[in-house]
Amino acid sequence: MSDQIWHLIKASDNQEFGPITTETLLGWASEAKISPMDKLSNDGRQNWLRAPMVKELQMDWLIQMPDQFLYGPTNVATIQEFLASGQVDGNVVLINCLDGSESRLNEQPFYSFSPQHMRSAETTHVGTQWPDAQRGSTDTMLHQRISLLERQIVEYQRSLDQWETHYHSLRQQFLEATGREPL
Repeated sequence: MSDQIWHLIKASDNQEFGPITTETLLGWASEAKISPMDKLSNDGRQNWLRAPMVKELQMDWLIQMPDQFLYGPTNVATIQEFLASGQVDGNVVLINCLDGSESRLNEQPFYSFSPQHMRSAETTHVGTQWPDAQRGSTDTMLHQRISLLERQIVEYQRSLDQWETHYHSLRQQFLEATGREPL
């Protein structure tokens, strides 16, 4: 999946994005920006899959919402987003689509690392690593994921630096034009 080009159609408004890299796609998934109804194609828009069918997105959970509506399948990042925004709490029921088991969110290993009040890059995926018993061939996948996240951090920092430079330039132009600080 690492060198594939993807196209994404958002279910909410049928807006199409692409071509995008696998790295971008995984980044969007980790930021809870891909819904279970979104469609993806990696063959030049010939065939489309629902997002949960793409194994690498790890959309393996159904959330039984407080009104008994089932949301998903989705990934840990989205569950953490719902928790941080107050849409769910630790008592919500999660259904693991891989084995069919049900449990409360607060019983999951990633819950204790979930940001209940604030979501940040440092906390989004903490605690979601594979248990040692399941590692085997997933070690390579985890190392690739870590490498991808490290590259994303560098890209985000570079982008932030560019925006700060641009902000300071615009601020200086404003000061020179008006003789006062911007609001």
